Amino acid sequence: MLTPRLFTGSRMNAIGHMIGYGAGSIDLVRLFGTSLGDTQFKQLTVIAAMAILGTTAVTCWAVTERVLVASPGSGPLTKKLPEESPFKVFHQIRSTLLTLPPRVQAICWAQFWSWIGWFPFLFYSTTWVGETYFRYDLPAGAKKSADALGDVGRIGSTALMIYSTVSFVGAFFLPMIVRSPADESYTHRPPRAMAGLLERLNGMKPDLLTAWIGGHLMFSAAMFMAPMARSFVAATFLMCLCGIPWAIAMWAPTAFLGIEVNKLSGAQDPSI
Repeated sequence: MLTPRLFTGSRMNAIGHMIGYGAGSIDLVRLFGTSLGDTQFKQLTVIAAMAILGTTAVTCWAVTERVLVASPGSGPLTKKLPEESPFKVFHQIRSTLLTLPPRVQAICWAQFWSWIGWFPFLFYSTTWVGETYFRYDLPAGAKKSADALGDVGRIGSTALMIYSTVSFVGAFFLPMIVRSPADESYTHRPPRAMAGLLERLNGMKPDLLTAWIGGHLMFSAAMFMAPMARSFVAATFLMCLCGIPWAIAMWAPTAFLGIEVNKLSGAQDPSI
């Protein structure tokens, strides 16, 4: 099984989504009045901004970073741009892009292309689910609403709350059925009576790369089927289907990058 540090981020991400979408599915205007805004969207924006500021402040206070792999321009004999140069950051980004190790570069390219698909999903899925409900399932007497945008958001957030729950469950159970990259360097010594069964079960586990590819294919299939959704239930089902690929997407690239960074820095533990 994969070490806990590899998939803790995926679990934390899923918990954050559950909290965020849960807040979005509640009628905040009725709960808080107009103290944070006069619509659902305004109040949710204020709450999200306060949450980001608070969690970022805690992270800045509590986390200390260390450099595992020095960049090409960080050596003592390397000519550097002046500290006050406004182009220093862009020069460093360009230098890093041109000197990435091949395997790290491949992971970054995979992330770049996959996130072209994930960004529209994350930003517009609530609107799509809400509009699907309003178009196909809305009762005849409920079409006039004082806060149509808030209603769309609440309907979409309810669907994505279910999606986040699926992602959360996947983040817990997928590591148990996916073979860790570190397993190749680890010799299992199970009890002799169970050795045969455990070996067969381990042989059936997909490796992390196969799971990552499978997640991309599952997400692609869900996106191809999205135009055919003609009900709130169908739209919600497609959202839930994306929960498994999202759990893998939040875990596999980080795991592979961590392995490559450890190799470059000479670390002994390939499982991070």
